[in-house]
Amino acid sequence: MPENKKEYTISIKRANIIVLFFIFPVAFFYMLPFYFLWGKNIVGSIKSISLTIVLLSIPVGIVIHELSHGLVWALFTTKGIRSISYGIKWEYLTPYCHCSEPLKVWQYIAGGLSPLFLMGILPGIYAIISGDAFIMFFAMFFTWAAGGDIQAVWMLRKFKMGQMVKDHPEDLGFIIVDD
Repeated sequence: MPENKKEYTISIKRANIIVLFFIFPVAFFYMLPFYFLWGKNIVGSIKSISLTIVLLSIPVGIVIHELSHGLVWALFTTKGIRSISYGIKWEYLTPYCHCSEPLKVWQYIAGGLSPLFLMGILPGIYAIISGDAFIMFFAMFFTWAAGGDIQAVWMLRKFKMGQMVKDHPEDLGFIIVDD
């Protein structure tokens, strides 16, 4: 790698371990307002939801999660969707989306956090307003699932929004293309 490029990564294994610590803050963030507004314990409410629906929603949601990364990043690339690839790191059972073209930091952040907003925060707000326990479960799960994305964006905090970064091809993170 040329000297003017520097990698900022975290291994997928380490990222997955860190994500485990997100479970309680995410649950607290969603469950507390849900309980105070609706008087429902989300865990008890989920028991009434069909297990089939819950189990089907997770893989479908994972596909949507990864597609949202790619579609947002593709908006900012010269080759569009041809710059985006998808796959699964089978060793860690971790799906991924990879963009092969450099992006500005703000563009990388937009694509990186798109699943958090699309599948976590927005459904969470809807669930709190509507009292829908299934949507609340969905929001909690997919907010938690965005934990690796949050870690990657956190690593970008010290860079200027206009700096160019390239998605790391193997690990969670990026390569600074210019300084």
